[in-house]
Amino acid sequence: MIDVLFAGYGYTHTDGLIYDTDRGRVGYDCYQMLYTHTPAMFWVNGELRRFPAKSVILFTPGHRKYYTSLPDEPYTNDWIRFKSDEDFIEAFPKKNIPFSPADPEFIHNLFKLIAWESNAPASEEKDGNIDHLFRVLMNKLANEACENESTPYRHELTDLRREITHHPEWDWNIDMMAAKINLSRTRFQTVYKNTFGNTCMEEVIQARVRLAQERLIYTASSISEIAELCGYNSTEHFCRQFRKAVGITPGQYRRNSQSS
Repeated sequence: MIDVLFAGYGYTHTDGLIYDTDRGRVGYDCYQMLYTHTPAMFWVNGELRRFPAKSVILFTPGHRKYYTSLPDEPYTNDWIRFKSDEDFIEAFPKKNIPFSPADPEFIHNLFKLIAWESNAPASEEKDGNIDHLFRVLMNKLANEACENESTPYRHELTDLRREITHHPEWDWNIDMMAAKINLSRTRFQTVYKNTFGNTCMEEVIQARVRLAQERLIYTASSISEIAELCGYNSTEHFCRQFRKAVGITPGQYRRNSQSS
């Protein structure tokens, strides 16, 4: 069972924060999980070390919980203080040291959902919902904690990938994408493929084809108009890439969708 003692999100300490259970702060005997929106200092292996914004840490019961804002800077975080006898919590692979999740927005939203649910009236449904949300959160973070040390630039690459998905019509090219991550062209392509399994331009094409499929089904736009809306300067080039990806031409795809 998981007993959420206190949870909140997005709170800013405008004058900074020093949190230390060795100096009277509560929470020494329970779990505490944080997601930071700002850079912060954490007590790790006997010293205060700086970690970037969008870091996550799971403090365990009986471990000193000591973290601070940067000097003269505000501090913002999400937090969950809880007790648990669940094996999946105990088995979490990275405890008492911050790490950077690949999809911080998703993690932040899970913190919010847990905070909302923990403040709902008591019920069996509430307990079940909290358990499910924790399992999603911990499973997601456990996988990323194991991968984190060997996968550089995860924040930046995930943000870039999200941009490609949301805006496939942009004039994407390798040099522009490499500049966004501050990497050389060659290094960027290597890191991107090692992280996601596809090249960056393969993912641009996939995102454009998905957008084209939606427009072919749900709009009456001409194929040349759809090609332009999906970021292509040439209708012929669009048709070639679409057929290579889908196996049929855009016109055939539209006709098939209308007859099904």
